Amino acid sequence: MECKMNLKKAIKNDYLLGLALIAPLMCLVVLAILIGTNNVCPQILRNMTLAEMWGTPDFRILALFSLIIVVTLILFVKRVLYIKSFENEYRTVDAKVVDINYVKDRCGVDVEFNFNGESCSKHFMLFNNKQTRYVHMDSDVKLIMKNENPKKCLIKDLYFD
Repeated sequence: MECKMNLKKAIKNDYLLGLALIAPLMCLVVLAILIGTNNVCPQILRNMTLAEMWGTPDFRILALFSLIIVVTLILFVKRVLYIKSFENEYRTVDAKVVDINYVKDRCGVDVEFNFNGESCSKHFMLFNNKQTRYVHMDSDVKLIMKNENPKKCLIKDLYFD
């Protein structure tokens, strides 16, 4: 049975992955607005040394937003690679949703399942959307587990085709 990650599905459903994509996009928009309205002017930094640049608010703003963009894009790539790693070595397990909490655009889902005769639980942070609405109290879901480790699992239908 082939299991292939669907990036579009994963971005729409996984809260961490979506947040790691939304944050740098928002930073780019804010930077574009600041530069477009001349509140931040990167051109004045051209002929300065690093020590001189550090004293200017323009450099600090650019450095802060650049750092946020780089860090969140690294987190995005790491999360994609983590989800993608389930394609190689996995096992499917049946689970039951035992608790679900909604907070604005996200939902926390707790599932319980049996693995090797042991009762296990897992918490997922998801976006609240059409695809995740089928995950409701007492519903059955299929988990995909990595390396026989019950702590490393995802809801199969929300990430994979």
